[in-house]
Amino acid sequence: MEEQEQLYIKGFNNGYLLAKHEPALAAQLAVNDNAHNAYFGGLIGGKAEYEKEIREWSKSFSRNSSAKDDRDKQMER
Repeated sequence: MEEQEQLYIKGFNNGYLLAKHEPALAAQLAVNDNAHNAYFGGLIGGKAEYEKEIREWSKSFSRNSSAKDDRDKQMER
């Protein structure tokens, strides 16, 4: 694997973990304009992936609870 790809993957994994455990720090690092650097490009990508997964999870959670609310309302009638 090319060195740049390895740096991107390492940055991606670290960005994902930072976003999960230290979101404030991940946000500060993502503001820096280092996208030309493979590691920081991966860091930003990993942070974005974690945030995307959280949004999808929360949407599915809210859909499930609204469906449950609808069932509860129908049962009350």
